[in-house]
Amino acid sequence: MAGRVEQAGTLFQREAVFMPDYRFALEKGGLKYTCPACQQKRFVRYVNTTTGEQIADQVGRCDRENSCGYHCRPREHFQARGQNPFPVTKPAQKREPTPKPQPSFMDAKTLQQTLARHNQNNFCRWLCGVFGEQKAFELTAAYNIGTSNHWQGSCIFWQIDRNGQIRGGKIMLYNSQTGRRVKEPFSRVTWVHTALKLEPYHLQQCFFGEHLLALDTVKPVAIVESEKTAIVASGFSPDFIWLATAGKNTLSREKLKTLQGRRVTLFPDLGAFEKWKSIAAKMPNITLSHTLERRATEADRAAGLDLADYLLRENKPAMPPDIPRRVLPVGGRGALAE
Repeated sequence: MAGRVEQAGTLFQREAVFMPDYRFALEKGGLKYTCPACQQKRFVRYVNTTTGEQIADQVGRCDRENSCGYHCRPREHFQARGQNPFPVTKPAQKREPTPKPQPSFMDAKTLQQTLARHNQNNFCRWLCGVFGEQKAFELTAAYNIGTSNHWQGSCIFWQIDRNGQIRGGKIMLYNSQTGRRVKEPFSRVTWVHTALKLEPYHLQQCFFGEHLLALDTVKPVAIVESEKTAIVASGFSPDFIWLATAGKNTLSREKLKTLQGRRVTLFPDLGAFEKWKSIAAKMPNITLSHTLERRATEADRAAGLDLADYLLRENKPAMPPDIPRRVLPVGGRGALAE
């Protein structure tokens, strides 16, 4: 009998009162006190599990379950005194989401001032070496390629949305002989609003070339990563409207939704196929080209080639890269100042 009572006492010591966060439990360690009812030293008190403090001398349980049965629970103790051991906390207020800032826009005058001096624009000079003067002129005009003096020979790729609003302009420097970006001693990339110190400016990018959608509502759309690739692909394959995301990580479902109702084909660079595939998953009228994935060699993958690299590899330049300085007499005066 005594063994059974002792065993029950051990179970009592492990018992917790199921109040919020199990804050109170019978004291562990085998320490016994005098029971307020039977005066036997068989009483286990409740403690606050957070602080380790006992609640009160009479709050506990006698392990003489059959012969005494005294049990004063913490809830009963506090209720008898009109106390609440759990302070009432105000429900957390729902934080209103921060409204997304409205996009900033450049004025048309700023853009127009950059549509000049293309003979000093390294990218446009290289473009002439690939397509010849007339075709290069057409591509430059279609995509509104600007000239900047932020870096000598740099160009501006303007982002104009389908409503004709100018979201921003990316300034980049290319090598006029190779058509490659200048990355040494550092990558020459910045934005017009940064160069002009326009603050605050909320840049919300759209597709590069998006303004072309309003000119033809039937022609299918092709999307690549870089502005250069879109321009080159447009020169070689004009059956598409070629747009660019202007970055590997800037393609989004939100952007693609703006192309609803259009037939769209994505041409991801090598190394970006799976990422773009997951973004476009289950979106209607959008397909993913496997062309580069099927044709790429290990060397191509290591170099991270894009569609423009393949098109240029298979098409010889129309003119030598050393272009006369009279090239592309696009209207307008001056170029973007620093």
